[in-house]
Amino acid sequence: MSFTRCSLFSRQSSSDHSPSLLFTGLRWTFGAIALSLGAIAAVNTIITARTPPMGPRLNGLFGRYPARYGDLAYAIGGEGPPIVLVHSLDPGQSSASWRAVFDLLADDFTVYAFDWQGYGLSDPNPEGLNAREFGAQLRDFIRDIVGTKATVIAHGSAAPLVLEAAESGQINGLILVCPDGSAPDEPRQTERAEFLAQKEISDRLLEFPIIGTAVLNWWRSKPNLEREAHEFALWDKSQVENEARLWHVAAHQKGAQRAQKALLKGRFAAPWRELWKNSSTPALLVWGRHARGFESASEWGALRPDASLQVVENALLMPQLDAPQEFAGFVSEWVKKHTE
Repeated sequence: MSFTRCSLFSRQSSSDHSPSLLFTGLRWTFGAIALSLGAIAAVNTIITARTPPMGPRLNGLFGRYPARYGDLAYAIGGEGPPIVLVHSLDPGQSSASWRAVFDLLADDFTVYAFDWQGYGLSDPNPEGLNAREFGAQLRDFIRDIVGTKATVIAHGSAAPLVLEAAESGQINGLILVCPDGSAPDEPRQTERAEFLAQKEISDRLLEFPIIGTAVLNWWRSKPNLEREAHEFALWDKSQVENEARLWHVAAHQKGAQRAQKALLKGRFAAPWRELWKNSSTPALLVWGRHARGFESASEWGALRPDASLQVVENALLMPQLDAPQEFAGFVSEWVKKHTE
């Protein structure tokens, strides 16, 4: 049986110009790649140049805490027992996600809201930080700025980090809002090599300066963020456009891509089931009735039957924005009842 050669070479004898044709083909190939990368780089530059700077988005006093790996930006308001508000780790998230309830809670409590490193107005996070080191930011913030035990209200993907910090004994109450512990399951042994190889490839791809940034720019693009806000975050669709705009600005601040890469690489994963099950800190779980992941409430409840559950009707993943008065009301009642 014979095989037909590729037409590029089948028309040439060994003494003809196949090397030059190959070189020409490679030159055109790499030229096309260079043009594509150049276009991506230009888009990345334009997006960066057009992103306006952020300013404080919460009322109250603004401060900066010199944490171990850089400053944490925070706001403080009100008087009373301390509450610390902790935003999720998704692109564009910041302490601004608490703006609708910050003043309401400040009527009864001293309220702190900070930006994780790499988010909002805080300094960029160094490369390689993991969930335990991020959790230490919260633990140190409570120790040095709050100065006493505090109730922590954590949103979404920040829940595992807060559970890491809760082991320190500095948290006397946990309120987890639509907690997301969605670290990928450990692959079976027969699939582990393939899983690790795929992860290595994807991690390396994210580190290519132009391609990696292009991937992030798609992830944090305005259309993608608007879709997330519309389909998953907000029941009140009148808030979607403004919320997506706030996310888009925050997601493109200088240095924000480091934290976003860390999230994509799974560096913020933590053994949340073990941490949650073994925790004795009084806890309240909050979900929007129509939130993605609401079905996992049963698992969280089964792991800790002593935890309370509050369901907010007509809310998705951000009940603090969909129903701020209701949210502040039941949070205030629970904190007064369950914490020292």
